[in-house]
This record gives sequence, structure tokens and C-alpha cells, in this order.
Amino acid sequence: MGKLLLASIILVLAILAGIYFISNNAPSVTGKVIADNPETNLKTFIVDSSHLRFFINGIENPDIKVKKGDKIRIEFTSSEGFHDWKLDEFNAATAKINAGGSSSVEFIADKTGTFEYYCSVGQHRANGMKGKLIVE
Repeated sequence: MGKLLLASIILVLAILAGIYFISNNAPSVTGKVIADNPETNLKTFIVDSSHLRFFINGIENPDIKVKKGDKIRIEFTSSEGFHDWKLDEFNAATAKINAGGSSSVEFIADKTGTFEYYCSVGQHRANGMKGKLIVE
């Protein structure tokens, strides 16, 4: 009986540790900065879309982390489908583009918090085409 109880406790702790690890290790990027000007704090992110997902450096729907005051540039392409990139709280959106197309948008991250970027085409957002912009 004692061994069964001990095994159950270990199993529960292992499951809780796994849940904690998964929930606290969402992929995030600070972006591939292709233009770094200290005066403008420009941060450029190359975002691709395919199969109802966004990708940055091969990471699916990553958290994008920036600092308050950074100027953000999203260079958006679509490898597959008809998509856009939108972030309501900063009034930022690319054009809606077909596969092979590209569009870009710039905005200032002038408030802190966690904000959701997404594709506004059809039900793409509801189907998981979204991620987080985290402004620290």
C-alpha cells in the first residue's frame, strides 16, 4: 500500500512538472534585427505564413518580445494561402496577400503588455493563426 501511494505521488508530481514546463516554455523570439539604429530603436521581424500559422526563423506562432519605445517593422510574406498580419492595439496591419506576395508595416510599441497578433482572413484566427507581442 505504501509503495502504491509513493508511486502515485511521484506520478502526480511528474505530470505537474511537465505541465509547468510546457506552459512556461512557449517559443519566443527577439527578432532578426536587420536594421539596428540606436536612435530609432528599429527592430525588424521577418514573418512568413503557411498552413494557418505564422513563422519566424522556423518557429511556429512565436511570442515576439520587444521593449517599450521600440520601432517595430514586420516584413510579412506568404508561402501558402491568402493571409495578413494584424495587431489591433497598435493599429498595425499588413495588406492581405496571396502566396508569393509580401507586405510590411511599421509601428511604435508605445505601451507595455501582452497583445495578440493574428490573421484577419476568414476563420484563420479561430483556427490558431495567432501569436503574442510582448512589450516590456
